[in-house]
Amino acid sequence: MKRVLESGFALGVGICIAVLATAVHNYTIARLPIGLVVAIVGSAAASKFLGIRFGRRGVRFWFFLGWTALVLRGASFGNSDELLIMANGTGNAFLGLGFIVVLLSIWSRI
Repeated sequence: MKRVLESGFALGVGICIAVLATAVHNYTIARLPIGLVVAIVGSAAASKFLGIRFGRRGVRFWFFLGWTALVLRGASFGNSDELLIMANGTGNAFLGLGFIVVLLSIWSRI
């Protein structure tokens, strides 16, 4: 029962972090993609924190599933053809780099 609760918590944290990362990824200051850096580093840090807190990689995997599900939903068209993650350079970098960084954080040792 403990692992089920930990996995559910990690799934919820992944969803929450993905909402915040999606909201902030397109923020720039003087053509510097500050929001993109914050979104990717914050997502990786949350995954690492969960792995350290609960001491197993399965928690990071559930975080990855929640994060990916919400980010991919934000990148697809909604009912009124709106997009939360645009197909511009920042959006593509967020999808690609974010996916790779969060996926690699599952297998990291620290």
